[in-house]
Amino acid sequence: MVTKMEQFAAWLINTYPLTNDNNRNILKEGLKLFRQGNVIHAYQEGSSMTGKVQDNGQKHVLLDEEIGDLSRCSCGATTLCPHQLATFLSVWSQSKTIASLIDGWKEQSTDNILPTFASATIKKEATTYEDSSLSSWLEFVDYQHQQYKSSIPSKRTYLTGLTHAFFPKLRTQAPKKAEIRPLFLLHASLYCMEQVIDSYDSSQPYQYIADILHRFVDTVEEESKGLFHSAIAFQLDSLLKESRQLIREKLLQQEEPFIREMFYVYQFTWNDVFQRRNWMSSELKELEGETSLQAELAKTHLLFLLKKDEDALKLVKKNGNQYAPYLFHWLQSLVSTKAKDRLESWLAISLPIVTSYIHSEPTYDRKRQLTKHLLKLLTDYAMETRQDKLYKDAMRQLMPYSYGEYEWYLFETKNYRQWVELQLWMGFELSGLEAYKLKEIKKTDAYALFPLYHVAINKALEQRNKTAYKEATSLLKTLHSLYKKEKLEDIWLQYLLQLKEGTKRLRSFQEELKKGRFSYD
Repeated sequence: MVTKMEQFAAWLINTYPLTNDNNRNILKEGLKLFRQGNVIHAYQEGSSMTGKVQDNGQKHVLLDEEIGDLSRCSCGATTLCPHQLATFLSVWSQSKTIASLIDGWKEQSTDNILPTFASATIKKEATTYEDSSLSSWLEFVDYQHQQYKSSIPSKRTYLTGLTHAFFPKLRTQAPKKAEIRPLFLLHASLYCMEQVIDSYDSSQPYQYIADILHRFVDTVEEESKGLFHSAIAFQLDSLLKESRQLIREKLLQQEEPFIREMFYVYQFTWNDVFQRRNWMSSELKELEGETSLQAELAKTHLLFLLKKDEDALKLVKKNGNQYAPYLFHWLQSLVSTKAKDRLESWLAISLPIVTSYIHSEPTYDRKRQLTKHLLKLLTDYAMETRQDKLYKDAMRQLMPYSYGEYEWYLFETKNYRQWVELQLWMGFELSGLEAYKLKEIKKTDAYALFPLYHVAINKALEQRNKTAYKEATSLLKTLHSLYKKEKLEDIWLQYLLQLKEGTKRLRSFQEELKKGRFSYD
C-alpha cells in the first residue's frame, strides 16, 4: 500500500523538476541542512510532517502530505524552501534511503520511489497534443489528470482540486485558435464530469456531487454556444463527427443517479453544435433498436429539434413519470421561441405528468422550486397567447405550493370572492392579510369579505378572554359597516340577534356588546 509520504515524494518530483536551476539550488541547500544535522525533531503525524530547522535561528516547518502546496515554513517562503525539503529528507531517511529519492528525482520519474503506485496511476506520457486530433487532446487531458491525481491523491481534497485547480489549468492549456478552443474545453468538461461521477459513493451527499457536475454542465452549455458558428461553417466536420459518437456513447453508458446531467450534455451539444438536419436523421438511425431511458431521451430530443412533435410526444406518453424532470427544458424552449401551437400540444401531454411529479417530490422546498419554475413558464405562455386557462388549472392543481402565484392572480384579476375562499382554505387569519388588499376589496366588493370577518369573530370568541372579546367587538363594528354598505341591515340584525343568543353565557362579551352599543341595534 502506498504511504502518504510516498505520495508527497511523487508530488515533490512532479512539481519541482530538477531541469529548473532554482529547484536544483533548493535541493542542494536542503541536503546541506539535512546532512549537517540542522533538522531538529522532525516527525510524521496524521497527514502532516513537522520539524524545526536551525538556520539563522529556528525555522518551524509544517508539510501537508495530501496537498503539498499548503505546506508552510516560518521563513516566509510561499513555495518549497530548503527548510521544508530538509524536514522531508529527515522523515524520509527514517524508513528509506536518500539515494533512492535523489536518483528518482534526477531521472524525473516516480518509478524508483513508487513502483506500485506509479504503475497504477501514471499512464502513457502525453505532454503535448495535436490541435487537429480530439483523441490526442483527450490523451493529454488524461495524462494531466493522472499527474494531478498523483499530487493530490486524497479523496477529501480531490473534487475541490478538480474544479478549482485541475480544470482551470486545462483552460490555459487548451488551443488558442477560436474555432476549436470551445470544442476542446467542452470535452475537458465532459472528462471532468466522468471523474466526478466515478468518485461518487454512498458516503458522499448526492447533492454535493450533483452541484459539482452542474458546474461542468454549465461550461458545456457555454462552450456549445461558442461553437455554433464554427459548426455551421463546416470547419470542424471531422472533429465533430468524432464528438457525436463519443457523446452518444457517454449518454448510453451513463447509469443513475446521474443520467440527467449527462443528458444535459447531449441536449446542449445537439442544440448548438450538431444542429444539421442530416446529422439528426443519421443520429436517430444510430439509436434505432436502443430502448433504454437514455436512448429514449436522446430520440425524443432529436425529434423535438426536427419538430416531429407527434413522434416525440408518443415517447413522452410511453415513458410518463420517468420523463417528468426532463420536460421542463423542452417546454422552456417552446416558450422562448414563442412556438404557441407546438407548446399547446406539449402542454396537453406534459402538464399532468409534471404536476404529479412535483407532488411526489420529498421536500417542500423542492416542490415550491419546481412549482415556481413551471408557473413562470405558463405565465409567459399566457401572456403570449392571452389564454390563462392552463395557468389557472395548474395553480389549482399545485396548491398549496402555488399559493403565492394563485393569491396574486386572483387579486389582480379582481376575483375577490375566490381570493377570500383561498384565504379561508389555507386557514389564514384576517389579521395576517395585507391591509391594502382588504381596503381595495372593501371599496369594490365588500360582500366578499363577510366570511373572513365571521370566521375571525368566531375564533376570537373561542379564546374566552376579555382581550379576545374586545377584538371580537371591534371586528363586529367593521362588519356592521360592511353590511350597511351593501344595504343588508335586515340580515345584519338577524346575525346580531343570533350572536347574542348564542353567547348569552359569556357575560364579559355581553358587556363589551353593550359598551359598543350593539344592544340598541
